[in-house]
Formats: sequence, C-alpha cells, structure tokens
Amino acid sequence: MKKRIILGGTAVLAVLAAVAVAQMQPGDHPAPDGLVTEAEDNPFAGLHEMFNEPGPDLGMTEEQVQAEDDYLHISPPADEADDVPEALTENVPYETCDKVPEAKTQEFFRGTPDAYANRMFYDFARYERVSTTKDCTCAGKVAPFDTVQEIRDQITAEQGEDWNRLIIGGDYETAGNKLRDQVEVMCGGKF
Repeated sequence: MKKRIILGGTAVLAVLAAVAVAQMQPGDHPAPDGLVTEAEDNPFAGLHEMFNEPGPDLGMTEEQVQAEDDYLHISPPADEADDVPEALTENVPYETCDKVPEAKTQEFFRGTPDAYANRMFYDFARYERVSTTKDCTCAGKVAPFDTVQEIRDQITAEQGEDWNRLIIGGDYETAGNKLRDQVEVMCGGKF
C-alpha cells in the first residue's frame, strides 16, 4: 500500500514537473484559437491568491505550533496498537535461522491442501511463539513443529476428519499475518 502511494505521488510529481518545464520554455507556436490565456478571461486566475492566503490565527505561539507538528509527526498510525510490548532480545531475521527438519521437507512445500494448512499452522505457531516469549532471536522464531500436529488434532476433534484445509488454513494465515505485523513492530524489524 505504501509503495503504491509513493509511486503514485512520484508519477504526479513527474507530470507536474513536465508541465512546469513546458510552460517555462518559450514557444514558437502561437496559442490555439479559443484558448483562455488572459488572466481576466481565466476563471482560475484568482486561485493563486486563495492558496497563498495566511491560515487562520489559532492563537498559538511558535513553540506550540512546533510542538503540535512534532506530535503529529511521531503519532503512530490509527490501525497500530498503542501498547506494543517491548522485545527482550535483538531482532534476528528468521531466514538466517536453522529450520526444524519438518519445515525443510518436500512434503511441507507441496501444493496440496494438507501441506498448505501445515504451512499456515506453522507460520501462526512461529509468530505466536515470538509474541508470547518476546524473544526475537532464532530461539524464539523457530517453533517446535509438534505445534502443527496439536492444531490439527484440535481442529479434527472439533470438526471431524473432513475439515476444509484451505478455509481453515486461510483463517490461520490471516490471524498469523496480524500477529506477524505486531511481532515486527515489537522486534523492530522484519520477522
């Protein structure tokens, strides 16, 4: 989302810069007939005055205005939790950690519904482990794989053998992504 906003803003700035450069360069071509170029004929001629007017006086000193600007600059986005727990360790990216043997197998990465569900359960277990232990090192990020079987057993007990691996795996993926975002804030970097 942020990349789209940045790219969109960059594109708008590039277009505005191109228009400004084109208007600054002298043209050898006369203006087309019917083009409004005179200020008294231009309905938008007064807009520059409106946008250059000073803002309303709020009765704030320069220090108060600066304090307000500083507050607005450092406030967290509305969708982030205000009380982010503090990590007990430094952040170590998961990709540098030794994985459990089960997470290295071809079976784990297959395109089957069971493999998908297992990957989502394991991701959720890893994020939950870091959130619980506040350990952002490999010891915290590499969860024991038996947690996956515990989750599967619980779901099977509740819904029977024919539970929908894709739907429930997707539910765990959504919950895991929310946990991952919280963990990344807590650890101060990429999971």
